[in-house]
Amino acid sequence: MNFQSLNEHQINAIKREGNVLLIACPGSGKTRVLIYKVIYELEKLENSKQKILAITFTNRAADEIKRRLYELNIDDSRLWTGTMHSFCLDWILRPYYCYSDRLKNGFVVADEYKSEHLMNTLKSKHHIPFWARISTKILKDGTLEETTYPELVNEYHSLLENEKVIDFDQILYFSYSLLKDYPKIKLTLNKIFNYICVDEYQDIQQLQYSILSEIIKCTDNSTNYFLVGDRDQAIYSSLGGIAKSFNEIKSEFGNRQLFQMELIGNYRSTQRIIDYYRNFQIDGTEIISLCNYSSENGIISFNDTIHMDELDEFIANIISTNLADGVQEKDICVIAPQWWLVIPMGRRLTRLLPDVNFDALGLSPLLRNQENIWFKLAKLFLVAPSPKMHSVRKRWANEYIHELESMQINLGILKDNKARNLLRKVNSISSDKINGLDYLEDCFLQFNDYIGISMVGNIKLSQQWEYFFDGSRERLANPQFEYAADILSFKKYFNHGKGVVVNSCHGIKGEEYTTVIAFGLLQGYLPNRNEIDPFRAAHNLLYVICSRAKKNLYLISERGRTIRGNPGLTTELLEQLDYEYD
Repeated sequence: MNFQSLNEHQINAIKREGNVLLIACPGSGKTRVLIYKVIYELEKLENSKQKILAITFTNRAADEIKRRLYELNIDDSRLWTGTMHSFCLDWILRPYYCYSDRLKNGFVVADEYKSEHLMNTLKSKHHIPFWARISTKILKDGTLEETTYPELVNEYHSLLENEKVIDFDQILYFSYSLLKDYPKIKLTLNKIFNYICVDEYQDIQQLQYSILSEIIKCTDNSTNYFLVGDRDQAIYSSLGGIAKSFNEIKSEFGNRQLFQMELIGNYRSTQRIIDYYRNFQIDGTEIISLCNYSSENGIISFNDTIHMDELDEFIANIISTNLADGVQEKDICVIAPQWWLVIPMGRRLTRLLPDVNFDALGLSPLLRNQENIWFKLAKLFLVAPSPKMHSVRKRWANEYIHELESMQINLGILKDNKARNLLRKVNSISSDKINGLDYLEDCFLQFNDYIGISMVGNIKLSQQWEYFFDGSRERLANPQFEYAADILSFKKYFNHGKGVVVNSCHGIKGEEYTTVIAFGLLQGYLPNRNEIDPFRAAHNLLYVICSRAKKNLYLISERGRTIRGNPGLTTELLEQLDYEYD
């Protein structure tokens, strides 16, 4: 294995045998180390039935791992990578659902449209404010996390059960329950997965820790784990993420020997950027810039006077200036702490800068439920074939095939190399429809005719069709977000890496850009008013925002917004920080 592109700390982490907790500061090459660790462990596998498991926080991160392995000409057939929810569905619920009284008659995964629709209906019924935060999580012992409105959550779960539907929280709970109630399942998974790698460990929930723990500690040392992350970058506490300490992790996984290692060099940002975002660091150590532009000044600015009505043009001017200075589109990022701020911003910037490409969260209303079978097929139709995307599209095709086969749908027409033949057929289908949803519906029906898929009598396919199209149409009709309806915009939605990124702070976790423009930095948005520990949450989120920047950082706390009836004020951390901005 060639380690020439890695430094000593990275190589030592990859080669370390046994269980490893790797603390990786921003820009230290965490993703590179994770990928090479996967390759290293793949090459060591002796049993042909064994696999390596890589749990990522997003599907986009899993796609990136697959893409890089393809570029390195590495056989990934013995690697499974994806989110924890996808892992639970593929390896626990779908193979063993018949052992669960709740699931034995079949189930469909509720997407965000279905879950939000049910919850909003119940809030209205019980006269609860629409903005009230209600947790639907089920704890390990089967009790509810929600203590204020438990009756509403029970009613919500009953409605799901009546329709044979489970939501994302239940995916975790039912998976954990199966592992606890049927030890043979976790023993089987322990034998299959020789090594488990987990990215962004600081943001996973307790049930996710528990699921991995059941698999890892059910036998003596046959499955090792490699956790990568940084407690200072924990930004999902409001959604249940737990940044466990070394001792807590060691205890969670059976008190086996655990090595803590650290990556300290930063290959991303100038030293000036690093010194600035270290103002928001709590647990970390010194960070030294090792990039070849480490001494450049760049720009660090803070504007707390611009009015929200002038914000779009203000940000558009920053983008134009950076492009004129030679910064590439894909190296510019516009972010906000709340997703609903991002969507209209993306639409407005595309109008203000029509000649600029954008990779924006708001270009399409498609629901992003990766487990919806029609969303899986939509990705194949919306992402054009290319050498760069070959491995990713092949992975999507295999996921789609696996889903159809789990429904006992005959795919004999695809013959032996199913993924290749499926992609060839998808590539040959087109439509003259201009509206994005009409285009997809036409393509789907053509494809169904070819495969021989009928939704008549297939409840799963019909339900997911309804969720996909009805949910997308409902979003499209929402004037607040100004969604684009044409098929070209739909395709742009999946055209990652080719334009100015407009996303939420959480959506760009692990990414890096020459220029970062962050707006909406207001108390109540940052930290979110629902945070249990607002002090730490604010520090961590600003730390993540600022550490995405390589050279230039523009921070904006715009005037004119109202938060729960009160004027929006600059988030306290920025208000109190004494710094000489540009």
